[in-house]
Parts: sequence; structure tokens; C-alpha cells
Amino acid sequence: MGWSETPEHRSADKRFEVDGANVAREFVRDQNSGTEGSWTEARIQRSWDAIALHATPSIARHAAKEVALVQMGVLADFFGPRTHEVAGGPEDLITVDEYHAVMRVFPRAGFDGQGMRKILCHLCRMKADTTFDNWVGDFGLTYGTDGEGENLEEYKQGWEKARSASILTSALESLVTLDQQD
Repeated sequence: MGWSETPEHRSADKRFEVDGANVAREFVRDQNSGTEGSWTEARIQRSWDAIALHATPSIARHAAKEVALVQMGVLADFFGPRTHEVAGGPEDLITVDEYHAVMRVFPRAGFDGQGMRKILCHLCRMKADTTFDNWVGDFGLTYGTDGEGENLEEYKQGWEKARSASILTSALESLVTLDQQD
């Protein structure tokens, strides 16, 4: 849902993972309301966490088991039976036979390198500020905002301006100056 072009599913100012998690949370709440509902707020929050962190393996793999499991599913989507070689996932996450069985039922349908580049560069164009602090920004830095190099230098300038080292250092130095005024 975070890659959706549907305006009510996409914000202008949030990472795609947060957009997707917000849509899922509202969907579950809508489906859960007026019923005996087996989804507690804690369970809904866990679902939100799993979706919001699905593309951040360095955090998700250390979170609650549901969060880690969703992230392992994403690894399998990207790396299939080679997950353990490429991304450090468990060696038996998905076998070659299991992978082929899944692909027969759920074919890629454009989920390939070119499709991924198109989607992520679009995010770099439409929501650049949400891509500067994460791996999506690597696509903007490499391929520009159209996947073919358009606005590459402008994107790089925005990315450089948003780097946390200079922002945090400058912020702390301004606080030191403020402290000296007391």
C-alpha cells in the first residue's frame, strides 16, 4: 500500500512503509469495529510495527517475532532461495522447490529490477524528503528521479543537505552556544 498511487493511501510527507502501515491499521480497525473483534490495540500496533519495519532488517530482525517474520518474508520476496547468501537470512528460509511453487501461484508480475527502479525513483521524485535517510535514497542517488538519471544532481544536493552528521553536529554546536549565553 505504501507504493500505491491512490491518493487516500499515500501521504506527501511519510515514508512508504509508514503509509502502508497506516492503511493496514485503519483497515483492521474498520473490519474490527462493531464485532467482537479479536484484534486488540496491542495486536493492531504489532501489525503496524511489522509493516513499518519490513524494509529495515537491522531493526526488524531484533523486534517481536511477528515483525521479524514479516521482514524475513520480504527477504524471500527479494532473494528467494539465495536469501542466506545475499542477506544473511536463515539458510532454510525457502528452498528452490518452495520458491518455484510460490511463483506458480503468485507470479512476479513486473516485480523485477526495472519495476523496482521505477517505483523507488518515483518515490524519490514525489516524496524526496522521505527517502534521504534510508535505502530508497540509494535509488535516487544512482538512477535519478525517473530511473534514467533525470534530476540526479538536484536529488544528490537534497540528500547531502539532509545528512544527519552535519545536521546533528550543527544542532549540538548551536546548543553549546546557547548554553554559554546562560
